[in-house]
Amino acid sequence: MNDILTKAAALSCGDEDEDTLELEADSETAKTLELLVTTAVLGRLLTHRAFLVSHLKDLIKRVWRSIEGWSLQELGMGLYVIRFEKKQHLELIMRYRTWMLSGPSGALLALFDWPQNGEWGKVDCSSISIWIQVHGLPVMFMSQTNATKLAGKAGSLMDIHNKGQEGILGWKFLRLKVLVNLNKPLFAGCFIPCPNRGKVWAQFIYERIAALCYKCGTLGHNHHWCTTEPAMVKSAEGVPVWKYGSWIRAEARTTDCFSNTPSLPNEDAISPGLTNGGGRTSPESSSETSGSSSSSSGMNMGSHFSSHSPFQISK
Repeated sequence: MNDILTKAAALSCGDEDEDTLELEADSETAKTLELLVTTAVLGRLLTHRAFLVSHLKDLIKRVWRSIEGWSLQELGMGLYVIRFEKKQHLELIMRYRTWMLSGPSGALLALFDWPQNGEWGKVDCSSISIWIQVHGLPVMFMSQTNATKLAGKAGSLMDIHNKGQEGILGWKFLRLKVLVNLNKPLFAGCFIPCPNRGKVWAQFIYERIAALCYKCGTLGHNHHWCTTEPAMVKSAEGVPVWKYGSWIRAEARTTDCFSNTPSLPNEDAISPGLTNGGGRTSPESSSETSGSSSSSSGMNMGSHFSSHSPFQISK
């Protein structure tokens, strides 16, 4: 009996050896992976349209006018690898994780860090940080505690632009950096019970987004082809209006969904040229449409990081 068990154990060990193959890591591949971490980013394209790589490159060039020495390669599944010759150009581009291409209804390019192990197919591209403005809040509700609660409706809070209580009377709106799930409808807003005023509407306005469906509120397709019924919200008077529209983007002139009640949200109610980073960007600004203008084809990097931007780059 012991002989049988010994032979069986030997056979088992032999099978394990056949199922195992030791390989040597390639030093050149390791160097390439290390280089990609500092010179490449992973891009996810959110759009309802099909883009040729050549067309996509042209669209990006219009936005990254002062950035040279970059290349684009399609990986599949709507993902791309973008390589930069200069590390500072990558860092500049990654200060903004989302880029609007081909106008507000065209496409949104979301950028992610390149993985250290090179396994881009396993990168979670479902969420990205977006700056959100919360308009319509009475000053009494302007606090870090309430900012955390409000951010939780849209995703996970990452940062607050309005930190501290100094200058609270000059705040026009709260500005929150939130990790947003790109596969779910954007949170449009909510009613806030207010003493002596009933309920007030807190409008969530998203900076630097495009390709938003005005019916279901998700990024990456258009309401003209969406088969779902439009999401609605009733005003204090009980009048139903579209929950999503041009007003949900910071570049729009309309301040909230109740400011006008068109049968279809107006895609053209956009301040001219404010395609990336313009519009309502500063909580302390007295102008709702401040920002640098550019041609309709895009904004160059110089005007994009203008003095109106809270992330002005030191020269």
